[in-house]
Amino acid sequence: MEMTSHWRVFDSNSPDVRYDNSHLIVSRGLKDTDRRLPLTNSNLSSVIMPIAPGPAEKASGVQSAALKDQHAPSAPEHLEKEARALDPADTRVTNLRQWCKQQHPHKTPFDQVSKSKLTSILVDERHKLLFCQLPGVALNDWRKILLILSGVVNTTSTGSISGGDVYGKYATKAKRLSEYDDKKRAEMLTSYYKVVFVREPLERLYNAFRVKLNAKSSKYFHKAFGSQIIRKYRKNPKEKDIKDGSSVTFAEFTKYILDNEREGVVSLNEHWQQYYKQCHPCLVDYDFVGTYEDVEKDTDHVLEKVKAKNLLKPPYVWDSKPLSQKDITNAYSQLNPQDLNNLYKVYSADYTLFGYECPEFLHTLLKKGNVFHDY
Repeated sequence: MEMTSHWRVFDSNSPDVRYDNSHLIVSRGLKDTDRRLPLTNSNLSSVIMPIAPGPAEKASGVQSAALKDQHAPSAPEHLEKEARALDPADTRVTNLRQWCKQQHPHKTPFDQVSKSKLTSILVDERHKLLFCQLPGVALNDWRKILLILSGVVNTTSTGSISGGDVYGKYATKAKRLSEYDDKKRAEMLTSYYKVVFVREPLERLYNAFRVKLNAKSSKYFHKAFGSQIIRKYRKNPKEKDIKDGSSVTFAEFTKYILDNEREGVVSLNEHWQQYYKQCHPCLVDYDFVGTYEDVEKDTDHVLEKVKAKNLLKPPYVWDSKPLSQKDITNAYSQLNPQDLNNLYKVYSADYTLFGYECPEFLHTLLKKGNVFHDY
């Protein structure tokens, strides 16, 4: 039986609408078969034109989202030529704005952007900086950087601030854009330097599983998510495993994500929720898109841009080692090939918008599993 997803794009900025015009959803509904639905008059109303691949880019493992889709519109030639002449960071911004404009030509004015869409954006008024926080993308260190830039902590090293203090002692010191009134928010969105850092999406997903569900010390996530995942997805689960919640497998975790996206009952947790649903890149015109893969260099660029390099000494980020490709491949090879295909669809908009190429291991595993894919 074929099951299409609930995904929709709404031309609305209402906080009551689950997916609005800041959410660019690739038209690849989750379904049990490995074939896409034909575009007919009967289903066009619920289908979104797929987002085409961005300009070619290869820098430190971050590449263009080459979704080889025969239905996707090709990029305008002059934009592709312009993008090739830019450095990787500029190319990412160009790519992002290009697809936002293509999918949503009528942009929401900044003074009409709902504050509910801006809760992930942190503010440094001193340096006129807006930073969208994404768990799993050097967030702990960037929150430390903002504490230093804002003058909350008098130090030049992020290493001298403990992670416990970031989310304990200094937790209330982090200012969110959503806390300001409409006029001030619009002013900041217009004049402040707006930054977001991203990471290879499937690597981040596996890392979130390792840190939040697989780690024995992550008691909160075991109780909040692990127990329910084991109860629902494990055949004949033991009561002690359900109670403990710490033995979730990666395959069980990904089935939970897929079902959650199909049903659309609740949002995914921020540690594995898609980037575009947290940072709303088509509502916020980001000036810079940094990457986890080049986090030190890109952080240095941001500090120079806001004239704050004198306030910090490198290294700015203390834990930025990417996972090994062997570990990532081994993890995803545990999944049913069709589930793996559908999992990519869940995060495909992030790949496209932020200039990441579909990973090679995915092609290999899907080919091995005889799963048709067109990206």
